[in-house]
Amino acid sequence: MLIRNAVSYITKERQMENQNQSQGNSHQDTLEVTVNYPAAAKPYHEQLPRSETVGQLKAAVLKAFNLVEGNVVYTLYFKKSPLENPSQTLGELAGTGKGLELKLSQQVTQG
Repeated sequence: MLIRNAVSYITKERQMENQNQSQGNSHQDTLEVTVNYPAAAKPYHEQLPRSETVGQLKAAVLKAFNLVEGNVVYTLYFKKSPLENPSQTLGELAGTGKGLELKLSQQVTQG
């Protein structure tokens, strides 16, 4: 019985340590992401994991602004450069920064 109590205590201690570590690292593993879209009343603003990809972000942004690609193509820009690789992570873009400010633009295609 004494051994069970000791094991239970150690297990609880480890769980608390893991929880504290994950809470401490959670801010480092996320980014404040803002996407400005001129036609929208307010920007898209979320705290997102650094592992999220440009493709995932674009899908979420289009949904948030109720936009659908078709005759109009939407492109995310970072520092005036188009983000053309949907597999690129937000963490790769931000580097050591704590946030990202992007712009969503639209281009009408003829079809």
